[in-house]
Amino acid sequence: MGIDSLKLDYYTDFLGENEIRFYAYPDSILFKKKFIEFDNEKFIEIQLTQGENGIYFFSFWDGYFNTIMKELIDFTQNYNDLPQFIKNWNECKGWCGLDSQSELISATDIDCLFENLVILNKKMNKDLTNVLWDINCVTDFVLFLDFVKSNNWKLCIRKE
Repeated sequence: MGIDSLKLDYYTDFLGENEIRFYAYPDSILFKKKFIEFDNEKFIEIQLTQGENGIYFFSFWDGYFNTIMKELIDFTQNYNDLPQFIKNWNECKGWCGLDSQSELISATDIDCLFENLVILNKKMNKDLTNVLWDINCVTDFVLFLDFVKSNNWKLCIRKE
């Protein structure tokens, strides 16, 4: 399954609210932000479009993302076993702090996230009374992570 066949957008219906993006790209590509000059040596950042420069992203409305992160924290027995980017989210530092820089997610943390999301997805599909409005975002995120893992792509997260 190619990345172009995956549903990657769980944000558009919530434009104007916070967006969490997981950027995925091959090792041969340098991930960088996109800027345009709007005045003499004054720049503004423009969001990348899907597939631009070989970079793809999975986008979450922060309401979906926050719900998923809380669920992951709740069923993980040892907080220290969580991926670093989740701990940073929970502690409001790093990528989700005031400067909102992107954070590269290690291969180990991608594996951990994938394994835990597979379990969470099964749990949420059994209990459809959960608070997540669109359970498909978890299923599609698992497929996205599977693609990233299978192709040895890099993954970073950013609040936008």
